[in-house]
Amino acid sequence: MLIFLAPVLAFTAPLNQGVTVLVTGATGRTGQFVYAYLKTDSRVGEVRALVHGQGTGSPDERKKAAAALNCSACDSSEGIFYGDVTVPSSLAAAFHGIDTVAITSMVGVMNNDTLTKEVAFIGLQNQAAAIVAGTSDVSAKRIVVCSSMGTAVSPFGPQPSHGPPAFLKDIFFWQLNAEAFLGASGIPSAIIKPCGLSMNGRGSTELLVGHDDTLPHHGSISRQDVAAVMVEAIASRASGLRFDVCVGNGAPTTNLAKLLDDARYPWAKPVQKAENGVPSLHDHVSHYAIV
Repeated sequence: MLIFLAPVLAFTAPLNQGVTVLVTGATGRTGQFVYAYLKTDSRVGEVRALVHGQGTGSPDERKKAAAALNCSACDSSEGIFYGDVTVPSSLAAAFHGIDTVAITSMVGVMNNDTLTKEVAFIGLQNQAAAIVAGTSDVSAKRIVVCSSMGTAVSPFGPQPSHGPPAFLKDIFFWQLNAEAFLGASGIPSAIIKPCGLSMNGRGSTELLVGHDDTLPHHGSISRQDVAAVMVEAIASRASGLRFDVCVGNGAPTTNLAKLLDDARYPWAKPVQKAENGVPSLHDHVSHYAIV
C-alpha cells in the first residue's frame, strides 16, 4: 500500500517589531525624555508624539516640536501629531494602530479647577477611549501614566513634613480621580507617582519605591529617571502597577526590571518555589537607581 504524505508547510512567525507607543505631552519637560529614550530602546517599535496643537501644527507648534523632539518636517511622516486631549476628535489619527500610550503629564492648570479637571481627569478618559477605539481585545492595550506622589495625603488631617503644598491639592484631587478611573477601566496600566521633580540627570541616585505617600523624602527625583522608569514599564509591557518613587541616600544600582517587580504588592509578585518545593513569595529590597 502506498502512503502519500502531504507536504509540510513551514510557517515563519513574523519578527517581533516591538511595542508601538504614542507619547502625549511629548514636548514637556518629562515627555521629551520619554520620547528620546523610547526612540533608542531596541524593545520598542514605532514611537509617535502628540504635541498640543491643531491640525498639522502651526509654524510655532512645529518649531516647538523640532526643538524638543529633534524632528525635521515635524508632521505625521515622522510620527508627530498635533491635538488636544480635551478634544476627542483631535486624537484619532495619532492613536490609530497604537498599542501603548505614555501619558507624561496630568498637571492641569494652576488655580483653575475647571481646566485642571478637563486636562488631568477628562483628558485621561479621552485618551483611554482613543486607545481602545475599534479594538476587540482591550487586554492588548497599555496605558503608562506619570501622576504624582501626594495624592494620598488627606487635606483634613495633619500634613507630613514632605506633604504637597496647598496650591497643588486641587490638581492632586483630579489626578487621584484619574487614577481611580484607570484602575476601573479594564485597560492594563502602570501608574508611576514621582515625588518632586528636578533636572538632575539620569542614573546618579538611589531610587525608592513604595505606596500611599509613606516613602522618606530625601530630595526630588530627576525627570530623566522618571522617564527611564516609564520606558521600562512600556517596553516590558508591565501592568497592574501603581506606586510612588523617590530618591534615597544609598549607592546607585542598576536593575529597573527589578524595581518594577518590587513596586508590586507582595500578593501580586510572581510565585517562586522554595528549595522544599513549597511556593513562596520572593522577597526584595526596594532600593534602586538607574544607569
